[in-house]
Amino acid sequence: MSLTEKKNCSREIEFIFRSFSLILFLIFFCAQINPVYGAISGTNTKEDAIIIDFFSDHDLSDATVRFEEPHKNVSLVFTLSSGKKILKTETFHLGSVQAGQEITKVLFWGLPEDFGNRNSYTAQLYVKEGNEDLATQKTSFPYRTPHLLNLKVVDFSADSGKASVLMTLTSSANPGLVKVPEPCVIDLDIKLLSGTDIIHTETLENIPVTGTYYNTINWSFLLEKDKNYTALLKVHSRSPELTTAHISEFWAEEKVEILDTDIDVDEYGASVTVVGKSQVPFNGIVRVVLTPEEGDVQVFEETADILTAGKDDTVGIIWQGVPRGDYNVKIYAVNLDDEVLDSHETVLRVFDPVVEITPQEESPAFSFQATLGIILCLMVVMLRRRKK
Repeated sequence: MSLTEKKNCSREIEFIFRSFSLILFLIFFCAQINPVYGAISGTNTKEDAIIIDFFSDHDLSDATVRFEEPHKNVSLVFTLSSGKKILKTETFHLGSVQAGQEITKVLFWGLPEDFGNRNSYTAQLYVKEGNEDLATQKTSFPYRTPHLLNLKVVDFSADSGKASVLMTLTSSANPGLVKVPEPCVIDLDIKLLSGTDIIHTETLENIPVTGTYYNTINWSFLLEKDKNYTALLKVHSRSPELTTAHISEFWAEEKVEILDTDIDVDEYGASVTVVGKSQVPFNGIVRVVLTPEEGDVQVFEETADILTAGKDDTVGIIWQGVPRGDYNVKIYAVNLDDEVLDSHETVLRVFDPVVEITPQEESPAFSFQATLGIILCLMVVMLRRRKK
């Protein structure tokens, strides 16, 4: 190869190398200018609507959106899909929103149990103003609910008075390997819903779990009788970053308890303490039924105070003239619908019946008119005597 040919070949190699370097530089430079361009469908498209939190699993979806600017005709659209098939779509029409307003919505997918074992799901949230997307975000999750790595939710239950959660640390399940459970830090988010309306939210952050953890959240507001409520618990672990959701449903009802250790029954009467166990107010009576071995059954009733969870009232009932003998005593807490909410049984022996005291009728006091009449009569008599 001649010297001229060698120089031309070297120049071609140098040109190719410089061109390739320039292409790499341009690719890197463009990526630095717009690094999230390819993932924009999963983030906020406008800064005036921010999706603060978005969670979904096979049962429900929970989203919180903050609006930085006022908007009209706003709606939240939830979609659930598997592969290319859309399984469920739900829309919440919000109307007008104000600047700085935060809105949280919870949606229950309501898929049938025998829907089928699919590999994974994708949930997506659209924040819309009319037909325009203000923000959108999506999340994917497996068919089966993921489990926390070193923490187990043993129980989550709710009723008309409270919600309670019990959790414990778990150790490694590897055979032949004994591993001490590692402490962890979690956040708890508890919501109480009536349908899809959130009526209460409570967040507990940075909770250290070093063994068994138990907590009770008492409802501090009144509930409506015979209404269905849903309590939602979200547990967020820090390491690894994972959130699980748990649901407990209940019917709101009156609940009251007769304190067995605070009952006193003797030949004079009964003293009964009842305590409220529900945020549905108890409005009713305490009924005491005396059943003798022979003779007539006697029933005594007294109205109790209106009670909510944690409030108590001591009701006193007096009976007089109860005949000598042994009695079975049944005590009932009864609401206005004559439903027995709690009961207690005991026995009573009356040795000497208490004499029923009947107050004597007092002669009516002289009225002012009667007194004035007597005085006038005396004056008339005295005047007549003077004339005589």
